[in-house]
Amino acid sequence: MPSPVGPLDLTRPHFVGICGAGMSALALLLAGRGAQVSGSDVKAGEAAAGLETAGCRVRAGHHAANIAGASVVVWSSVIDAANPEIVAARAAGVPVAHRSHVLAQLVAGAERSVVVTGTHGKSTATAMLAAAVGHLSPSWAAGAAPVGGVNGHAGSGLLIAEGDESDRSVALYRSAVAVVLNADDDHPETFAGTADVVGTLTDFATQAGTLVVSADDAGAREVTGRVRGHGGTQVVTFGESTEAGVRLLSAVPAAAGGSTVTVLDPRGVQVSWTVRSPGHAAVLASLAAYAAGRALSEAPQVLAAGLSGFAGVQRRMQLLGAVAGVRVVDSFAHHPAAIALDIAAARELTDGRVLVAFEPCGATRVRVLGPRMGAALAGADEVVLLPVRDAVPTEAGAVTGEGIEHAAASAGGRVHAADGLVQAAGVLADLARPGDVVVTMGVGEVAGLGALLLQPAARPLAGV
Repeated sequence: MPSPVGPLDLTRPHFVGICGAGMSALALLLAGRGAQVSGSDVKAGEAAAGLETAGCRVRAGHHAANIAGASVVVWSSVIDAANPEIVAARAAGVPVAHRSHVLAQLVAGAERSVVVTGTHGKSTATAMLAAAVGHLSPSWAAGAAPVGGVNGHAGSGLLIAEGDESDRSVALYRSAVAVVLNADDDHPETFAGTADVVGTLTDFATQAGTLVVSADDAGAREVTGRVRGHGGTQVVTFGESTEAGVRLLSAVPAAAGGSTVTVLDPRGVQVSWTVRSPGHAAVLASLAAYAAGRALSEAPQVLAAGLSGFAGVQRRMQLLGAVAGVRVVDSFAHHPAAIALDIAAARELTDGRVLVAFEPCGATRVRVLGPRMGAALAGADEVVLLPVRDAVPTEAGAVTGEGIEHAAASAGGRVHAADGLVQAAGVLADLARPGDVVVTMGVGEVAGLGALLLQPAARPLAGV
């Protein structure tokens, strides 16, 4: 976890890697509050345009001169300490702070605050909660943007934020309401297994006035037990379990994707809303958002209306389009549990087959979780496996996807290797037929595969 720092002057923050998901959210929030925000990134892209529209100054590439005039230089865990802007800031005596310290200061200074965390599903639940209490015009910061929107906003004194557990920094946040969606084995470069993840999330949860937590997830239940043993924090549970405070009574899939959800809450109120995204993960995220909204004392029907109007989150089972009878859906799933959930969600969209193009992310994660990834991918009818993103050499050689491929094949999956997006698009064009759903899945370059499949100039699926 990043070392603590003192109060930060956030009037002129400079973000190193400003286009990253967590960094851009904070930049947008601070710009909306009147700060003079600047930042740099080696990959500007569409995110830079949105930031500049909000008044942020974005520079391409990292250069020492970029930090001129900054009151604080903000970095994230993916930024190297040798970055020229970090080096220049330290040499000039400009405070340097991890992004988690910026968010911790914002959470501490908010009139009311909710921080959402867990191994997966954080961005969806955070954005759903912001929509559910949209009538309050909350400030919020999430790791992904709602469809048609941005991932950060400056509003009222209520702050809703996604808390990243990957580097343990979530334990820095002292929010009025803490939301824990799940606690699973992930980020093996940081954690020594599920118990270690549970410990960090417990440290986070015990600092809150109210904990909203899954009653279904085994790791989350362990967090609940520890928090109750600690005392001082009110606990509200949600899920399918009959013991859940906010209990799922039914989730009826809709023909076009999504579900009609009905729950019973702790006060005996039965309420329904529409979830527009397919899959059980989206349903559970909406329960978490509703439970957190109730913890903020908001009315059931108001929360239900806000949730029903929510259009979904970019790259979270987002329908990109269709061609030749084949629908293309984009998924951020990269953890084994999330992979399995999103493949099951794709099944709700078709009576045909589900084809998945998957890009594994992180050498350490692939070494440790690769077999589980492969087993989860075997739930698809066909898998196109891309190279491991950010693979680094080890004593045993470069990390590859062979373990994933072997595990998927052993579980009955059909796996096709591709060396890049162009080859993957060609393989999918050969495999797909009308009625199929293609899911582009993972972190990194695979996010561009859907556009490649659907672009008018090529339309590799047009020959299906």
